[in-house]
Amino acid sequence: MSQSILNSKPVKLVIAVGGIYCSYVYFGYIMEKLFTKDYSGQDRPKGEYTRFSFGFATSLFQNIMCFILAALVNRIHYKQSKSKMDRKSELKIAFCSFFSVYLAAQSLSYVSFPIQAIMKSSKIISILIVSILLGLKGSYTKSQYLCGALITTGIVVFNLTNEKSGKGGDSSSSVIGLIAIMVSLFCDGLLGVIQGEVKKKFNPSSWDQMESLNKWCAILCLTFALVTGQASAFLDFVKEYPAVISDLIYLSVFGTLGQIFIFYTITNFSALILSIVTTTRKFFTVLFSIVLYGHNLNTFQWLSVGLVFIGVFVEMLGGKGHGHGKSSKTEEVKPQIEKEAVKKQA
Repeated sequence: MSQSILNSKPVKLVIAVGGIYCSYVYFGYIMEKLFTKDYSGQDRPKGEYTRFSFGFATSLFQNIMCFILAALVNRIHYKQSKSKMDRKSELKIAFCSFFSVYLAAQSLSYVSFPIQAIMKSSKIISILIVSILLGLKGSYTKSQYLCGALITTGIVVFNLTNEKSGKGGDSSSSVIGLIAIMVSLFCDGLLGVIQGEVKKKFNPSSWDQMESLNKWCAILCLTFALVTGQASAFLDFVKEYPAVISDLIYLSVFGTLGQIFIFYTITNFSALILSIVTTTRKFFTVLFSIVLYGHNLNTFQWLSVGLVFIGVFVEMLGGKGHGHGKSSKTEEVKPQIEKEAVKKQA
């Protein structure tokens, strides 16, 4: 009897929604905490203490945990010891994913979490950026252009009113952070293009992509950190403030759990249901950040947040029966790893 209840659609939906919401809302909370907390434990004004600024570490810890999980699933469940993809494809996906996640995380050193989250909320923006910059031809629907305009308008208004909001606003916003997010969005769109090509050529499973991506991203993270000297600076920071390790572990645990629930949702429900769940999750993540961290938003900024998510919902519902264009090069395959976070998310 209990088994039949667990297999019912309503119960599965509750598990899917609850799992994604809890995992990624707490993931966002930890991510913002990492870049805003004074780990010395002293009560000092913001800006007068050494802040955590190692975006590579937030990616590396998740990469290691996700790689271990995917490798175990592939070896034990699927009996697969080698990826179906060739090395070139694996590296292209890893490079795009690494820079998307790294730049999104690093931007938190310059902008507030709500700004980063709303800018990373829409996949259509990243696709349009790639199409324009690379000259890829595609046929887009009116709803896609509409949602792109709504989201862009919301982001512009949010940032303009943020600069005028004075002492109570998010004065940490900067051009550097916004540029980092824009490049991250470009990487998101490019990742979708490459994944589409790889899917057609090799048809790898979700867990195959997950293992490959996280393996190479971890290697890229370590290489990047060593070459830039951030590895040494990170170790010095950890020696002085060891509490940061527990937050990085929590971040990777909740990021990995989130991915598990995403796969669970993909298996049991349609792409539209997954899109609705992840979209509303991003909205609540922003709201939790505003409440928990005391971000002061004026009326125009609240309207901007609403405008962005109206655009995201237009995109989501408009995409139910349409692709992102007739050209296969502008079609985005559903990403296997969610970054709103790190990448993503988020």
